[in-house]
Amino acid sequence: MGFVVLAPYKVRKENQKEFFEVLKAKRKYFLENGFMTSRVPMLLKSKHDDEILIDVFEWPSAEHIDLAHKDTGVRELWAKMDELWEKGGFKLSELKESELSFPNFIPVDL
Repeated sequence: MGFVVLAPYKVRKENQKEFFEVLKAKRKYFLENGFMTSRVPMLLKSKHDDEILIDVFEWPSAEHIDLAHKDTGVRELWAKMDELWEKGGFKLSELKESELSFPNFIPVDL
């Protein structure tokens, strides 16, 4: 059974272009190595803060989540992302949208 993850990041506008390139590389690596399903991932941007991004994708299983966290290539990609964000992996309750019953986000095309 797969699991959909919503991975929030706060990325300054001046770093977003490079962050998007690393995110594309991460998605390619994940797909090629079985760390995500073929379900089309999405990138969302907050309507209230254009530095907030949410990467939405599907892990194939809990086992794949564990394997990804041990994979050298994944860890290298995450390190590159870490250099570009101000904050990553924070609680969704920190988003302004969490106060709404039906929050809306802006889709981002990579």
